[in-house]
Amino acid sequence: MAHADGDEAGTEASVELYDAITNSPRSGSASRDDEGAEEAEAGVAAAPPAASSASEEKAPRTKWWPWLLLALAIVGLAVGLGVGLGTRSSEDEAKQYDACIVGAGWAGLRAAQTLLDEGYTNIVVLEAQEYVGGRSKTVNADGSINVPNPSDVSRAPLDLGSEWLYIEGNEMEDHLRRNGLLDGIDLGDRAYYVPAIYGADDQSAYYRQYVQADGALATERMPTEEVKGLHRWWDKFLGYRYNKFLSRGRDANYVRAVKRFIRRENLTEDQNLKLLQYLILYLAMGEVDYGGDASKLSLAGIEYGDGEYDPSRYMSVPGVGFGNTAATFAAPFSSVIELGSKVFEINHEDPNNVVVSFTKDGVSRRLSSRTVLVTVPLGVLKAGTVSFQPSLPAYKQEVIEKMGFGVFNKCAMQWDEAADAVWADEEWFELMTPGEPSSQKWTTFYNPTKRKGIPTLVGFIGGKDAAAIESQTDEEVLDDVMTNLRAMFPDITRPDRVVISRWGNEENARGVYTFKTVGRDFVDDSQKLRRRVGNVFFAGEATSDGWYGSTVGAWESGEEAAEDMIDEMNS
Repeated sequence: MAHADGDEAGTEASVELYDAITNSPRSGSASRDDEGAEEAEAGVAAAPPAASSASEEKAPRTKWWPWLLLALAIVGLAVGLGVGLGTRSSEDEAKQYDACIVGAGWAGLRAAQTLLDEGYTNIVVLEAQEYVGGRSKTVNADGSINVPNPSDVSRAPLDLGSEWLYIEGNEMEDHLRRNGLLDGIDLGDRAYYVPAIYGADDQSAYYRQYVQADGALATERMPTEEVKGLHRWWDKFLGYRYNKFLSRGRDANYVRAVKRFIRRENLTEDQNLKLLQYLILYLAMGEVDYGGDASKLSLAGIEYGDGEYDPSRYMSVPGVGFGNTAATFAAPFSSVIELGSKVFEINHEDPNNVVVSFTKDGVSRRLSSRTVLVTVPLGVLKAGTVSFQPSLPAYKQEVIEKMGFGVFNKCAMQWDEAADAVWADEEWFELMTPGEPSSQKWTTFYNPTKRKGIPTLVGFIGGKDAAAIESQTDEEVLDDVMTNLRAMFPDITRPDRVVISRWGNEENARGVYTFKTVGRDFVDDSQKLRRRVGNVFFAGEATSDGWYGSTVGAWESGEEAAEDMIDEMNS
């Protein structure tokens, strides 16, 4: 969650990462030990104040029995009319669904479609938000979110969540393409979601800030050959990663491993500042790519910067948008989707009659179902906003607590006039900062201007810095973003349209996606998270050991869970 002091928290996170790499802790900030250990935070809720016996004695006494009679009369009237107090009517509660799906992200939507295709029409999907799509969230030009079959409203969509769809090796892309949901996409265009396309430097531009002799800060664009030379150092680090850790069956976090690599190579701040800036930037890009803080990313489980990336479809083009696509996909079965329905309890004491409690329009309601599929994000499970009665097994509670779930945010900006696009033509811009408070804060930018047909830039931020900015106002965030953009492009003006995500503070998400943490068997964890408990099933990207952190993983897990539910209902 965001720190209360957003600016200071972001500064501390940035300096902390720089200190961890350069081994030069500053006064006033705690240095990381070599093991990258973390301090756990504990919160204790304050107890309500006790009632004063003296005040009670002085209070005038009133006759209580007339009020009791009135209350009984109201209850009797409610029962006579068949209306529950704060619940659905007895008729609604008496109806039992075959399947209740909690969450209308891609996992829940694909599960619903699978059930309907197999003839199971007695189903319901409960979605807490007022739109379907979950973390696929398109904000259209008119401010609408996730509109089915968009037209003019999505002339310039901005996607705050998923933005790229993998092309190869998955059924989701094939299904959407065959059913016309990718008709607005140039199928010949192959995009790559990666902050730095290693080996394809014509698509990335690197800028470096440095301190001049007079103390002023200057910025230069780095020549391509010099960038390639820095990339070779990352290659060298990946070799060190394999020889010192992977080949020996060891794991560590990326901060610890890079710190040891710097020490092994005797890279000093005086003689190798440019290389150190590059390594720090690469750690920050890993936080953007995976959402987790670099001090938590598993060295054994995660490899990036190796030049091997899967081609994708860029979904945020005019007339499309990833969230809009989710709404279009769901439109044919929208009658079974209940928006604004926030589940707070799942009682599975009777495995053949699971009771789901939720709020809608400010009223508590209940329904029962033969099977229930939970597709809420891992962050929601971690927050405990959905309780289970009886409690989930200890093994499942452990993986919910221990699995990594990261925060990643965007600042999406658009300009009205073509002349406003004063930046370079490359798709990705990377800024190497001098290790001061701006380090890792808004140093990666994507340029989809050519694909959108309107000047557009999207800033990315991940890890602790992403959590820290969530307590800032939009103007404060934009000020920070513009500082770094002006360093690279001095003539740039403030955008005409800005949309900023805050996924960590979004109570129905609590983050973006799963990442592999140090010392955990991710495959084992994801399988345990997916394992059913009675007739309560689980799906979502965190339950996918192959496509975790992606819409494809959510899609495939939803389909598989629906098939398991069908097998159960047919048994």
